[in-house]
Amino acid sequence: MPAASILVIDDDRLTRWSVATLLGRAGYHVHEAATGKEGFAAIDEVAPNLVLLDIELPDMDGFAVLGMIRERHPDLPVLMMTADATAETARTALRLGARGHLDKPIDSATLDTAVSRALQSSAPPGQASR
Repeated sequence: MPAASILVIDDDRLTRWSVATLLGRAGYHVHEAATGKEGFAAIDEVAPNLVLLDIELPDMDGFAVLGMIRERHPDLPVLMMTADATAETARTALRLGARGHLDKPIDSATLDTAVSRALQSSAPPGQASR
């Protein structure tokens, strides 16, 4: 079974690098985007199995990007990420259709668990996600 493809949308280069490195070491194919617009366009180009999406992007709000993803790709799992976590942002992310919410900085165990759960919840029955 081919490795899952994950798109990381975050304007912070260090965050993208660290998350992409952790995911790559875990065996995933990782794609990166620095803006909401770039990330949304990349979804059609790379057809990821999962999107990790920052809430604060330079060109648009991450929740707006999540809404666009839900309209066009309703079954694509999305995990929201933020350095400014509050209970309200977590509730908003889940209400808008995210599969979860990650607080930055993200440690490898938390990332691995969240990614595995999100991919398993979207995989057809009987199929592995990695």
